[in-house]
Amino acid sequence: MPPDLQDVLLLAAMNPAAIVAGFWFGRRADQIQKLVVAGFAGGIAGVMFAGLLMLTGLHPPHVRLLSGVLVAAGLVGVVAGWLGFASRPNDSYDEEAG
Repeated sequence: MPPDLQDVLLLAAMNPAAIVAGFWFGRRADQIQKLVVAGFAGGIAGVMFAGLLMLTGLHPPHVRLLSGVLVAAGLVGVVAGWLGFASRPNDSYDEEAG
């Protein structure tokens, strides 16, 4: 029996670990291509947080949900990483003056 899409999206979109990890990695990225790493980190953090919720009994344990949460939290991590990348301070300086 496949997991419900609603549960997967709820555990991924409302996952503070995926959002924080993606934003943090995006904030420290020096190139836009590194947002893929932010998405992967967000996905891993999202799976760990969802597993913790299942382990403590706050969400019914369905191990099949975790693969979907990895993908969906990865997408949330990319979006949060992009927001972090866009909001970082501009550290560029004028090379002629420097």
